[in-house]
This record gives sequence, structure tokens and C-alpha cells, in this order.
Amino acid sequence: MKHLVMAGSILLAAAPGEAIPTMADVPELARAAVARRMDVPPSAIHILSARPSERMPGFVVCGRVDGSRSDTDGSIAGDQRFFVVIPGDFAILDQDGKSLVDTYWSANHCE
Repeated sequence: MKHLVMAGSILLAAAPGEAIPTMADVPELARAAVARRMDVPPSAIHILSARPSERMPGFVVCGRVDGSRSDTDGSIAGDQRFFVVIPGDFAILDQDGKSLVDTYWSANHCE
């Protein structure tokens, strides 16, 4: 019985709260991560590639945002690339640094 309780506590520690996302959840989660950073309609967020990550648990998503508006200063920018890691809401955009997005896109075969 002691081992069963111990195994149960390990399971609870390893799975706190939310369910692990599936591939079917990834596009919506990626759009939400990008939308948190930018004031654009969901129709402006285009997923180009979504796949299980080769380097970490979860998924990686690459895409573009059409004619995006910057949250920081409200200016309209041209199309921007993005990279998102799921689970989580780690989203980087060209406005964060084109070379940074280049690095993630290259490392995750987005091009």
C-alpha cells in the first residue's frame, strides 16, 4: 500500500492541473500565444508548420502574421514570422529579432 501511495503522489506531482496538449490542440494554442503578443484577428495568423519537437517535449509551430499591429507602440508592421513552443506560451516574433526567429526556424526545419 505504501508503494501505491508513493506512486500516486509522484503521478500527481508530474501532472499538475492541465491536460497535456495533443496535435489537434496545437494550432489553436499557437494562435492564442501569438494573439497575446499582437493585436491582430485570428484570420491574420497563419500556421505554416506544426510538429512534435525533436529537442524538447511538446510541439513547435512556425508561421506568419499578416500586416500585424505592434502591441508595444501600436504601429502597423509588415508580415512577421513567428515561432511558438507548445505547451506553454513561448512565442517569438520577427519584431523580437529577425536573427532569433531565423535561428529557431532553421533549428526546427521551418523553411
